[in-house]
Amino acid sequence: PRDILELLEADHREVERLLAEFDAVSLAGRVDLFWDLVHALVRHEVAEEIVVYPAIRDLPGGKAIADARVEEEAEAEQKLADMEKLDAESGEFAEQMLTLRSAVLTHAKAEETSAFVLLADSLPTEQRLELGVRYEKAKQAAPTRPHPHAPDSPPGNVLLGPVAALVDKIRDAAAAG
Repeated sequence: PRDILELLEADHREVERLLAEFDAVSLAGRVDLFWDLVHALVRHEVAEEIVVYPAIRDLPGGKAIADARVEEEAEAEQKLADMEKLDAESGEFAEQMLTLRSAVLTHAKAEETSAFVLLADSLPTEQRLELGVRYEKAKQAAPTRPHPHAPDSPPGNVLLGPVAALVDKIRDAAAAG
């Protein structure tokens, strides 16, 4: 098992890497890179909403931190859903990507300086390892596409998440085939 903080930080570094690649990728390469980014962000956010934020809400001062971070994630998810409809080679897409990049990086920094610190200071290693196991399982079962109108907190996200994930995997398979 891996510590939840290690897993979350690895996800943040991966998203930063994907966002940085947009500066160098060809116009034609934007589509694949965008979908890689969508899958990484959505799976990360859903797993956080199912595993991490409920744990944070139980800690002193955690509710305000969790609510603020979930609100930021909901805004990013809506932006991703809106960007799905754009031509990845368009100037509008490039502008939206700059806005998304700024929002995602700001969110990641806020998470690292608030939520991660709270977890590190409040939970013993054993609990962080257990959260890591649960997080990895939730991430594997998470949807691969944004669902901005789906619930962000239990029990709604726990009940509807697997259905959305199944639909997404069918859509992904149909798009690939």
